[in-house]
Amino acid sequence: MTIEETMRIALEAHDGQKDLEGNPAILHVLAVALMGETELEQKVGLLHDVVEDSDITIENLRERGVEEDVLVAVDLLTHRDDISYEEYVKNIFFSGNETAIQVKVNDLHQNEQRMEKTLWRIVSADKLDTKKLDMYADIDRKHTWALGFFDSNRGPSPAVN
Repeated sequence: MTIEETMRIALEAHDGQKDLEGNPAILHVLAVALMGETELEQKVGLLHDVVEDSDITIENLRERGVEEDVLVAVDLLTHRDDISYEEYVKNIFFSGNETAIQVKVNDLHQNEQRMEKTLWRIVSADKLDTKKLDMYADIDRKHTWALGFFDSNRGPSPAVN
């Protein structure tokens, strides 16, 4: 399956969806995909929220021709309601699936960038919405914890020459 075909699935799955700030959800997906260094990471980045945020299942993706290595990573990246966020993150890490791990790290970094802008807007607003601020701060704490977990358990990054 090509990147373009994978992108069509993501566009279909996220059609009309908005993030918490009212922006098209597909923008986040595209940003995560663009952070991928390999075609596999880019495909998984495009599909990382599809199962979690739409009616499309892993089996539907398989039937549409999505490769098994992409499906395995997407399945790992799908946070199901029956497990805690901490358990979800640890499952990704302990799977040893480098693609899923890297895409999750990319996802977290992209969420962190968006969160920084959002928190700044909330705090800078004429009237402080403390309920919204608390909700975003809680999300930010989870993402910060997850990034710290990945960073502390993956070891140092190789030196760049």
